[in-house]
Amino acid sequence: MAAREVIDVAKGVLMVVYGINTEQAFQVLRWRSQETNTKLRTLAEKLIAGLASFGGADTHTRTRLDHLLLTAHETP
Repeated sequence: MAAREVIDVAKGVLMVVYGINTEQAFQVLRWRSQETNTKLRTLAEKLIAGLASFGGADTHTRTRLDHLLLTAHETP
């Protein structure tokens, strides 16, 4: 279960950043796992750990996400 969670988080990151769906995100992870001979879970863990160095999104992206978060309940 824990392995699945870390892979799902990594997929979510790829989905948001690249604007792709869940299947495409999984294929990207699987491709890198195979290319680097790294277990999928290990790759996902390292990807998530590396996000700390990003320091968050730029101000424009944060503002857009803030708006979405504050208005999501109003969407039909």
